[in-house]
Amino acid sequence: MLVLWWSLALLVLGLAAATWFVADQVARGALVPAPYGLQPEVTVLDVRAAGVDADGRPVVDVRLPLAGGDAHDAVVRQFARVDAEGSYGLMWDDAGGIAHGLLGPVRSRDDASVERRLTVLHGDTPRAGADARLDVTLHRRDPLADLGVAFEDVRIAGPVGGIAAWWLPAESDAAVVMVHGRRRGDRSEALRALPTAVASGASVLVTSYRNHDRSDPSPDGLFHYGASEADDLVAALSWLRERGVRRVVLVTYSMGGAVAMLARERWPADGPDLLGLSMDAPLIDPAEVIAHGARRAGVPAPFARAGIALASRRIGAPLGALDLRRRAHTLDVPLLLHATTADDTIPISLVDAFAAAVPDDLLTYRRLEVGGHVEAWNVDPERYEATLAGFLERALRR
Repeated sequence: MLVLWWSLALLVLGLAAATWFVADQVARGALVPAPYGLQPEVTVLDVRAAGVDADGRPVVDVRLPLAGGDAHDAVVRQFARVDAEGSYGLMWDDAGGIAHGLLGPVRSRDDASVERRLTVLHGDTPRAGADARLDVTLHRRDPLADLGVAFEDVRIAGPVGGIAAWWLPAESDAAVVMVHGRRRGDRSEALRALPTAVASGASVLVTSYRNHDRSDPSPDGLFHYGASEADDLVAALSWLRERGVRRVVLVTYSMGGAVAMLARERWPADGPDLLGLSMDAPLIDPAEVIAHGARRAGVPAPFARAGIALASRRIGAPLGALDLRRRAHTLDVPLLLHATTADDTIPISLVDAFAAAVPDDLLTYRRLEVGGHVEAWNVDPERYEATLAGFLERALRR
């Protein structure tokens, strides 16, 4: 009997240890920032010279493996979708650095690969065997280098350190504030739509937050899914007020949407008036998103739930309390919402539920049937920019 009890005790301890280990891995993946870098998804199979473009930039034809056709593409990942149709780029290893370029349409394909034309924007031409990944942001440097738009590189004093930002002042008392998403997100995420924001006539601030880009880390070095990052946006709003900005429109991406929604609840008393909010693939509910990611990775539901509970303890707040669906009815400014049904990061059901709770007279919802996470621009840049331009014009007239 004693042997049986010891066996049961060891079994229970083993299960507890396994649960803790898997839960810890889920929590780490959800909370710990990934190091910035290439984070490759595919390997370039072949490269052939194709001349230069009108600006003298090298043009090559590259053959890339379809997801599932390469040894390290056992699962389909967003940045391994090398046959994605629309405006996309490619990033590749360039002697330890990162080069990037603009992909043209698919020229040919077989069961395992596609060939696309690549215009090299920065760095050396890729070589066969180079690590690479699809790039949805297209621009990887700054407004001047990528778009020819002058800017000031500024550092805003935040609650836990400096906040990196790009400042594009205009003769206006209004500003468009652009806020990127988490993990692979940084200020370059806003560059696709930056010309549209500049054309509005308002000043533009492209701001970051703790643990991202060149901003300082937080004391714990963890994502808080907007719970603490919102304070950095509040600091940026106060910075704008000191520069004469009286009115703002927020343009956000992924977790930037959660940052903006939570910043509304702690808006500075002397801060600029909020005129409107644009959200592209917003992080609606971090607990549901983590659970969704765990399911896609094959993590059993009990381990995922334990990981979410562990993550909540680590950030000192229940992740469920950050659910934006609970706040949607409080919106009192126009909202432009972009989402794609094929988004494997933010389930469309979450965005739909959020949209359903927003007052109808304030909502413009563009729900696309194609495109991955934060790819509404890539799928149809002209329609995206026209929609955003119209939204900014209406908001800035308020």
